Amino acid sequence: MLSKKDLLLLKELIKDSRQKITDLAVKCNLTRQSVYEKIKEFINKGVEFTIDVDPKNLGLNLTAYILIVADPHREFRKETDNLIKEFKEVSQIHYILGRFDVIAEVIVKDMDEFRSVLTRIQSLPAVKKTETLMVYETTKRNKIDPLLKAIEDQLNLTQKS
Repeated sequence: MLSKKDLLLLKELIKDSRQKITDLAVKCNLTRQSVYEKIKEFINKGVEFTIDVDPKNLGLNLTAYILIVADPHREFRKETDNLIKEFKEVSQIHYILGRFDVIAEVIVKDMDEFRSVLTRIQSLPAVKKTETLMVYETTKRNKIDPLLKAIEDQLNLTQKS
């Protein structure tokens, strides 16, 4: 569990990870050294500092979700899992409950590139069946809001304690 100061620092970093350490220290009521050490701890725990670019700005105009029915045999699934992780066009892979076993988000420049990726996915050892959902319009693309809400919820809990 993260401390209140950890949560405050993480919240500020999520909002803008380019802030100066001195500014973060003031906002979170920490010393500069504490901020620096906590950032090092976050990095050691897997927190990544990166940028977020709209794929369309890079010519990636087509987003699709491929639903996959997979062979239940563990060795086929493991091999397929390792192979599909290498597809650079696949941004997310999730195991899901329901009629399908896996959902993969594919972001590519056009239908020709998508067709090529779909064919490669369909040829993987554990893939028995696929169904594709094409995105025609994105009205919200934001990974930050759920994280900020979770931090706010935890901060509210610590204030009530």
